[in-house]
Amino acid sequence: MSAVKEKPIWKFSVNGRHNTSTQSVAEARGKSVIIDEPTQRGGTDEGPMPVEYVFMGLAGCTHVISNKLAAANDVTFTAMDIDISVTMDSHGTRLIHPIDVPFPSVTLTIKADYEGPRDGAVKVKETLRDYCAVSKMLQESGTEVVEHWILNGEPV
Repeated sequence: MSAVKEKPIWKFSVNGRHNTSTQSVAEARGKSVIIDEPTQRGGTDEGPMPVEYVFMGLAGCTHVISNKLAAANDVTFTAMDIDISVTMDSHGTRLIHPIDVPFPSVTLTIKADYEGPRDGAVKVKETLRDYCAVSKMLQESGTEVVEHWILNGEPV
């Protein structure tokens, strides 16, 4: 099997359409997701909220980039659980007043089991925040992104 040659800079598209005042359907590469608000906020709760998708993306990015970094450091992750806790300032989304940083802080707890040298796994922990595009986007917007790693049961 040949390796995929990725372009360093490339474009992709996402399309969305309005279903109701609180619900959208978004599509990327022929895959659809429902974006909705909870019932207490006027939605039908048929899908995650827009902001939840951002952090679902952070979980996915964390997983994929961690595995790429692991391979580059002779490590194989055999399991990984990612819990994300978000603090949101909703003054903007509630139309109270515009804000600069909607997510003041985000904390990831990453529990990973791995095979390979411990220093390689620690290198993944030390460099992930520099390579995950979603984490970088949050950091550059002013969000404090904190990662707590537990590698093979030991906090790092």
